[in-house]
Amino acid sequence: MKNQVSKEALFNYFAGRATALQKQAIDEWAKEESNRELFFECLASWESQNPQFMADANAAFKRHQQRMAVQQNIHVQSQESSWLEPRFSWLSSSRFRWMIAASVSATILLLGGLFFRDTLLFATHRTAFGETRSLTLDDGSHVTLNANSSLRVPRFGFGRKTRHVALVGEADFDIKHLVDNQPFVVQTNKNFEVLVLGTQFLVNTREQGTKVVLNKGKVRLKYQEGTTSKQLTMKPGNLVTFDQKGHISLRQTPKPQDYTSWKEHRFVFDGTTLAEISGLFASNYGIQVQIPDKALTQWTISGAFTAYSAAELMETLASASNLSYRQQGDTIIITQAH
Repeated sequence: MKNQVSKEALFNYFAGRATALQKQAIDEWAKEESNRELFFECLASWESQNPQFMADANAAFKRHQQRMAVQQNIHVQSQESSWLEPRFSWLSSSRFRWMIAASVSATILLLGGLFFRDTLLFATHRTAFGETRSLTLDDGSHVTLNANSSLRVPRFGFGRKTRHVALVGEADFDIKHLVDNQPFVVQTNKNFEVLVLGTQFLVNTREQGTKVVLNKGKVRLKYQEGTTSKQLTMKPGNLVTFDQKGHISLRQTPKPQDYTSWKEHRFVFDGTTLAEISGLFASNYGIQVQIPDKALTQWTISGAFTAYSAAELMETLASASNLSYRQQGDTIIITQAH
């Protein structure tokens, strides 16, 4: 069995139908480094076919709390019936403290197991503040992550069984079309996802700049507006922005490539307010910009600027706009030059 574990045997194991000897053999087999990829690939496949078996940590913990409450009630009733034998309160007993410790430990192990499994099933690519990173996925698609962003990709079966990824932050996608027309889906932490076959587009999920920009091809945008699920097919040059309530706005932009100029360390502003630029510094560099003069927040800046750091970008903007600034740690204070 050690060298001959089949997919069917693993599925029986996951479903709890394996015998004691089969469980022991599979446990020993799964300890081998060379077998782990097949083990977790089968696990992911089995769970996708049996969603009712997905672990729910919150529900499990609630059920555990209910069992604890029932046990506590039974124990208290038992104490009340034996009042002739005085003893310390059950609530302050060492047994209760032990059970609480066991409950916490079990919950930590449960959540830790879910996190460990998630780490094994998915690879997460991240960028730090001020960093960009280019990736080539297993299906041949190219992704460039902007600063302070992350992309979660399935470790097993990507390009064959699934092409779903999850984005937090901002990224530019160049998706490869596959012969079987398998769609590529970008899921977000907002109420929308992007469905594509082969195209170039940008997705930004940041709080102050949630948007989708289509450069080439065609994408279908699925989004939630209130309690209603909606769809929108985008064409090249389309720019869709989301406000903080999830409402969308669609317009045509003549230069969609300007929205990905950050890949070349270029920043293109077109009537961009200082308030909006402050959001860029917070998202891309982790730097808070303070503008004591509220009227100054609505000053606009236009032009293309090249900068390789937050300090370089701030110096360039100040020189071009007659502004003064000073930096205190991770905070920049902007005032009007005199």
